[in-house]
Amino acid sequence: MAENVAENSTDTVDLGICDVEVNKIQTFVFFDLETTGLAGADTKITELSMVAVSREHLLEMVNNPRFRKSDSEVKSSTIKHSSFPVPMLPRVLHKYSRLYYPYKLIIDDIEKFTGLSNELLHRLPTFSTKSAEAISLFLDLPKPVALVAHNGTRFDFPLVMAELSNVMEHITDSFTFRDLQCVDSLLAIRHIDACIKQENEEKDILEITSLASAFAFDDMSDEDWVDGESLRKKLKPKNPNDTEVSEREKTPPSSGDEEQDNGLEVSIQLPITPLKDRIPATGFGTPQTPVKPKIPPKPPITPESSNSTTSKVNGTCAVRRNLMYGPKKRKWDGTQPFKQTNIYQRLFGGHYDGHRAEADCLALLEICGHYSEKFVKWADLNAYKFTSVKPMWVKRKSFQMK
Repeated sequence: MAENVAENSTDTVDLGICDVEVNKIQTFVFFDLETTGLAGADTKITELSMVAVSREHLLEMVNNPRFRKSDSEVKSSTIKHSSFPVPMLPRVLHKYSRLYYPYKLIIDDIEKFTGLSNELLHRLPTFSTKSAEAISLFLDLPKPVALVAHNGTRFDFPLVMAELSNVMEHITDSFTFRDLQCVDSLLAIRHIDACIKQENEEKDILEITSLASAFAFDDMSDEDWVDGESLRKKLKPKNPNDTEVSEREKTPPSSGDEEQDNGLEVSIQLPITPLKDRIPATGFGTPQTPVKPKIPPKPPITPESSNSTTSKVNGTCAVRRNLMYGPKKRKWDGTQPFKQTNIYQRLFGGHYDGHRAEADCLALLEICGHYSEKFVKWADLNAYKFTSVKPMWVKRKSFQMK
């Protein structure tokens, strides 16, 4: 199920990573399950679908956009403008879909999502040894073969491993499952989007740097420079007293002043009035400090008041000491940007019929076809063996008395 996505999980999983030098996936099998519920000890498969495509055809999808009506022609609120066309599905596709009766009650909430109920499935067989053989025969494709599931590391792969281990004695004895690989598209797209974001930020920085270098002062000619002295004169604020001062400076001193020579130098500049004398007379004196309001006295402590306060603290207002220091962990904002339906809408601006296993497989194929070479390279580098997956649950074996 593509809905069970751990958005903020950073846990690492010990996986048997395939050798990068020799690993070059030739067949990608997009894989999805519909189940009786979330991950648990009694979760069962109700629908299983697989869509297989070759490496070559997957890489060609990005160059073959599918025709889609424009937003003006499609009068629907579910369609948004998008700059990315939906890749056209390859003509050569291998498909496999089966439904199973889980022998377990399907709750109403799951039935609303998947459209599958016990009443619809009660005539179908359960997951059995023949089901495992049919899956093995379908996966007989050019190797290496890799299962691709969204959030498969935490849900799809452990659940199908549990169902297969329940009906097969030794799953490692099967050549098909022993050589099978796993790729989690959730981890792949999250990593690829982070790299694309970093590349775009670096491009923006380079553009800003090149734009700033175009206005560098070293490239300016002498004519572009402005004389600092003339610039200061132009920007100097005009003061009405400046004209009076300049006229007095130009007036020559009187003869009487020349005769009075008492050894002191007389300054020709006018004395500057202190700043405090320039305060206009508004009729107010020195501002007074505002009077602080009087704090009412605390009520006297009595035995009754102290007992009531103690009872409140000990009763409903328990004191908790904060033992966590440093930056707090970022809270989840409730969004799921890497949910498969949200990725599809973000890339292509539309919705698809989700909660149907085959539709989810085809939508995931279109998403990975959009990323094309980036996804294929990531898959070659991060694929791990199916036999290294731990089953979601293990059925207890019944002991028989001899």
